[in-house]
Amino acid sequence: MKLSIKQLVATCAIILFSTAGFSQTARQAAQASMFHDNLTLQSQMQKNFAAIYKANVEGTPYYDEEFNSANISPMNKVYLVRYNAALDDMEVIQSSDTLIMNKNNRNYVIKQNKGSITYKILECAENKKDEKLGYYVALTEGTNVALYRKDRKKFVEVKKAAYGGNLNASSAKFKKQKSEFYIELNKSGNAIEFPRKKKDVIKMFPGKEDLVEKYIKKNKIKVTKEEDLKKLISYVNSL
Repeated sequence: MKLSIKQLVATCAIILFSTAGFSQTARQAAQASMFHDNLTLQSQMQKNFAAIYKANVEGTPYYDEEFNSANISPMNKVYLVRYNAALDDMEVIQSSDTLIMNKNNRNYVIKQNKGSITYKILECAENKKDEKLGYYVALTEGTNVALYRKDRKKFVEVKKAAYGGNLNASSAKFKKQKSEFYIELNKSGNAIEFPRKKKDVIKMFPGKEDLVEKYIKKNKIKVTKEEDLKKLISYVNSL
Protein backbone atom coordinates (compact mmCIF):
# COMPACT_ATOMS: atom_id res chain seq x y z
CA MET A 1 0.00 0.00 0.00
CA LYS A 2 1.54 3.29 -1.09
CA LEU A 3 1.28 6.09 1.41
CA SER A 4 3.00 9.44 1.63
CA ILE A 5 3.36 11.13 4.99
CA LYS A 6 0.86 13.75 3.81
CA GLN A 7 -1.60 10.97 2.98
CA LEU A 8 -1.16 9.56 6.48
CA VAL A 9 -2.03 12.89 8.05
CA ALA A 10 -4.94 13.39 5.63
CA THR A 11 -6.31 9.96 6.50
CA CYS A 12 -6.16 10.89 10.18
CA ALA A 13 -8.23 13.98 9.47
CA ILE A 14 -10.81 12.03 7.45
CA ILE A 15 -11.22 9.51 10.25
CA LEU A 16 -11.54 12.29 12.78
CA PHE A 17 -14.12 14.40 10.95
CA SER A 18 -16.33 11.38 10.39
CA THR A 19 -16.86 11.24 14.14
CA ALA A 20 -19.09 13.38 16.31
CA GLY A 21 -18.27 17.02 16.96
CA PHE A 22 -16.54 18.30 20.05
CA SER A 23 -15.89 21.57 21.90
CA GLN A 24 -12.86 23.17 23.50
CA THR A 25 -12.90 23.25 27.30
CA ALA A 26 -11.67 25.97 29.61
CA ARG A 27 -8.63 23.81 30.42
CA GLN A 28 -7.81 23.55 26.72
CA ALA A 29 -8.15 27.28 26.22
CA ALA A 30 -5.66 27.92 28.99
CA GLN A 31 -3.12 25.62 27.33
CA ALA A 32 -3.64 26.93 23.80
CA SER A 33 -0.67 29.29 23.97
CA MET A 34 1.70 26.36 24.44
CA PHE A 35 -0.10 23.96 22.13
CA HIS A 36 -2.21 24.35 19.02
CA ASP A 37 -5.65 25.92 19.37
CA ASN A 38 -8.00 22.94 19.24
CA LEU A 39 -6.46 20.43 21.61
CA THR A 40 -9.19 17.80 21.31
CA LEU A 41 -8.80 17.73 17.53
CA GLN A 42 -5.05 17.60 17.87
CA SER A 43 -5.13 14.74 20.37
CA GLN A 44 -7.45 12.63 18.25
CA MET A 45 -5.37 13.18 15.11
CA GLN A 46 -2.25 12.08 17.00
CA LYS A 47 -3.93 8.83 18.01
CA ASN A 48 -5.13 8.17 14.47
CA PHE A 49 -1.72 8.98 12.99
CA ALA A 50 0.05 6.64 15.42
CA ALA A 51 -2.34 3.77 14.63
CA ILE A 52 -2.01 4.24 10.87
CA TYR A 53 1.77 4.45 10.64
CA LYS A 54 2.23 1.42 12.90
CA ALA A 55 -0.10 -0.61 10.70
CA ASN A 56 1.31 0.40 7.32
CA VAL A 57 4.86 1.68 7.75
CA GLU A 58 8.16 0.06 8.70
CA GLY A 59 10.15 1.73 11.45
CA THR A 60 9.24 4.77 13.48
CA PRO A 61 9.43 8.56 13.08
CA TYR A 62 11.07 8.76 16.53
CA TYR A 63 14.66 8.15 17.60
CA ASP A 64 13.23 7.19 20.97
CA GLU A 65 9.64 5.91 21.06
CA GLU A 66 9.46 6.37 24.82
CA PHE A 67 8.22 9.59 26.38
CA ASN A 68 10.89 11.11 28.61
CA SER A 69 10.65 13.70 31.35
CA ALA A 70 11.73 17.21 30.40
CA ASN A 71 11.63 20.66 31.96
CA ILE A 72 9.98 23.14 29.63
CA SER A 73 10.77 26.79 30.26
CA PRO A 74 9.72 29.50 30.80
CA MET A 75 7.04 27.60 32.78
CA ASN A 76 9.76 25.59 34.58
CA LYS A 77 7.41 22.64 34.70
CA VAL A 78 8.18 18.98 34.02
CA TYR A 79 6.35 17.20 31.19
CA LEU A 80 6.69 13.87 29.37
CA VAL A 81 7.88 14.55 25.82
CA ARG A 82 9.21 12.87 22.70
CA TYR A 83 10.54 14.31 19.44
CA ASN A 84 9.08 13.29 16.06
CA ALA A 85 12.09 13.55 13.73
CA ALA A 86 10.01 12.96 10.59
CA LEU A 87 7.44 15.71 11.19
CA ASP A 88 9.77 17.90 13.28
CA ASP A 89 7.19 18.05 16.08
CA MET A 90 7.49 17.88 19.85
CA GLU A 91 4.82 15.67 21.42
CA VAL A 92 3.80 16.32 25.02
CA ILE A 93 1.56 14.25 27.29
CA GLN A 94 -1.18 16.26 28.98
CA SER A 95 -3.41 14.16 31.25
CA SER A 96 -4.25 11.21 28.97
CA ASP A 97 -3.77 13.15 25.72
CA THR A 98 -0.75 13.44 23.43
CA LEU A 99 -0.49 17.02 22.16
CA ILE A 100 1.80 18.88 19.78
CA MET A 101 3.68 21.96 20.92
CA ASN A 102 3.10 25.10 18.89
CA LYS A 103 6.44 26.02 17.28
CA ASN A 104 5.25 29.57 16.70
CA ASN A 105 5.87 30.14 20.42
CA ARG A 106 9.62 30.29 19.91
CA ASN A 107 10.59 31.11 23.49
CA TYR A 108 10.06 27.55 24.74
CA VAL A 109 13.17 25.53 25.66
CA ILE A 110 12.81 21.79 26.24
CA LYS A 111 15.46 20.24 28.49
CA GLN A 112 15.06 16.47 28.33
CA ASN A 113 16.52 14.65 31.32
CA LYS A 114 17.42 11.46 29.44
CA GLY A 115 20.65 12.12 27.61
CA SER A 116 20.67 15.74 28.87
CA ILE A 117 19.27 16.91 25.52
CA THR A 118 18.16 20.52 25.10
CA TYR A 119 15.83 21.43 22.23
CA LYS A 120 15.35 25.01 21.05
CA ILE A 121 13.04 26.42 18.40
CA LEU A 122 14.92 28.26 15.65
CA GLU A 123 14.03 29.65 12.25
CA CYS A 124 15.97 28.50 9.20
CA ALA A 125 15.53 30.75 6.16
CA GLU A 126 17.48 28.22 4.06
CA ASN A 127 14.85 25.53 4.61
CA LYS A 128 13.26 24.75 1.26
CA LYS A 129 10.09 23.53 2.91
CA ASP A 130 7.23 25.83 3.88
CA GLU A 131 7.94 25.15 7.55
CA LYS A 132 10.84 27.41 8.55
CA LEU A 133 10.60 26.85 12.31
CA GLY A 134 12.01 23.68 13.80
CA TYR A 135 13.58 21.97 16.80
CA TYR A 136 17.36 21.96 17.11
CA VAL A 137 19.55 20.16 19.66
CA ALA A 138 21.82 22.63 21.48
CA LEU A 139 25.45 21.44 21.54
CA THR A 140 27.37 24.52 22.67
CA GLU A 141 25.94 27.87 23.70
CA GLY A 142 27.86 31.11 23.71
CA THR A 143 27.11 34.82 23.63
CA ASN A 144 28.41 35.16 20.07
CA VAL A 145 27.98 31.73 18.47
CA ALA A 146 25.88 28.69 19.44
CA LEU A 147 26.13 25.27 17.79
CA TYR A 148 23.17 23.00 17.09
CA ARG A 149 22.45 19.59 15.59
CA LYS A 150 19.43 18.81 13.47
CA ASP A 151 18.21 15.20 13.64
CA ARG A 152 15.96 14.00 10.84
CA LYS A 153 14.04 10.97 9.64
CA LYS A 154 12.63 10.75 6.15
CA PHE A 155 9.43 9.02 5.04
CA VAL A 156 10.28 6.94 1.94
CA GLU A 157 8.68 4.27 -0.21
CA VAL A 158 10.77 1.18 -0.88
CA LYS A 159 10.11 -1.11 -3.81
CA LYS A 160 10.47 -4.79 -3.09
CA ALA A 161 11.03 -7.56 -5.61
CA ALA A 162 9.15 -10.68 -4.59
CA TYR A 163 9.62 -14.11 -6.16
CA GLY A 164 6.33 -15.29 -7.59
CA GLY A 165 4.69 -12.09 -6.40
CA ASN A 166 4.14 -8.53 -7.52
CA LEU A 167 7.49 -7.12 -8.62
CA ASN A 168 6.15 -3.60 -8.32
CA ALA A 169 4.95 -4.03 -4.74
CA SER A 170 6.16 -1.28 -2.46
CA SER A 171 6.25 -0.53 1.23
CA ALA A 172 6.97 2.63 3.19
CA LYS A 173 9.39 3.22 6.01
CA PHE A 174 11.01 5.91 8.12
CA LYS A 175 14.71 6.23 7.26
CA LYS A 176 17.28 7.92 9.46
CA GLN A 177 19.05 10.83 7.76
CA LYS A 178 22.54 12.12 8.38
CA SER A 179 22.49 14.78 11.08
CA GLU A 180 23.22 18.34 10.00
CA PHE A 181 24.86 21.11 12.01
CA TYR A 182 23.79 24.74 12.37
CA ILE A 183 24.98 27.84 14.17
CA GLU A 184 23.10 30.75 15.71
CA LEU A 185 24.79 34.17 15.83
CA ASN A 186 24.27 36.62 18.68
CA LYS A 187 21.19 34.78 19.96
CA SER A 188 19.26 35.89 16.88
CA GLY A 189 16.94 32.87 16.85
CA ASN A 190 18.04 32.09 13.28
CA ALA A 191 19.71 28.80 12.30
CA ILE A 192 22.49 28.96 9.70
CA GLU A 193 23.55 25.67 8.14
CA PHE A 194 27.17 24.80 8.88
CA PRO A 195 29.27 24.22 5.72
CA ARG A 196 30.92 20.87 5.05
CA LYS A 197 34.08 22.42 3.58
CA LYS A 198 36.80 24.00 5.72
CA LYS A 199 37.28 27.01 3.43
CA ASP A 200 33.57 27.84 3.73
CA VAL A 201 33.65 27.41 7.51
CA ILE A 202 36.52 29.90 7.80
CA LYS A 203 34.53 32.50 5.83
CA MET A 204 31.72 32.32 8.38
CA PHE A 205 33.79 34.26 10.91
CA PRO A 206 34.85 37.55 9.29
CA GLY A 207 37.75 39.26 10.99
CA LYS A 208 38.80 35.98 12.60
CA GLU A 209 39.60 33.98 9.45
CA ASP A 210 43.34 33.64 10.09
CA LEU A 211 42.90 32.53 13.69
CA VAL A 212 40.14 30.07 12.81
CA GLU A 213 42.16 28.61 9.95
CA LYS A 214 45.23 28.14 12.17
CA TYR A 215 43.12 26.50 14.89
CA ILE A 216 41.55 24.08 12.41
CA LYS A 217 44.95 23.08 11.01
CA LYS A 218 46.72 22.83 14.36
CA ASN A 219 43.98 20.74 15.99
CA LYS A 220 43.13 18.75 12.86
CA ILE A 221 39.49 19.76 13.11
CA LYS A 222 37.03 17.85 10.96
CA VAL A 223 34.13 20.17 10.19
CA THR A 224 31.69 17.27 9.83
CA LYS A 225 32.48 15.74 13.24
CA GLU A 226 30.33 16.82 16.19
CA GLU A 227 33.02 16.76 18.89
CA ASP A 228 35.43 18.73 16.70
CA LEU A 229 32.77 21.34 15.95
CA LYS A 230 32.11 21.79 19.66
CA LYS A 231 35.81 22.54 20.18
CA LEU A 232 35.89 24.93 17.24
CA ILE A 233 32.83 26.93 18.34
CA SER A 234 34.12 27.11 21.92
CA TYR A 235 37.37 28.50 20.54
CA VAL A 236 35.57 31.06 18.35
CA ASN A 237 33.62 32.27 21.38
CA SER A 238 36.88 32.77 23.27
CA LEU A 239 38.27 35.18 20.66
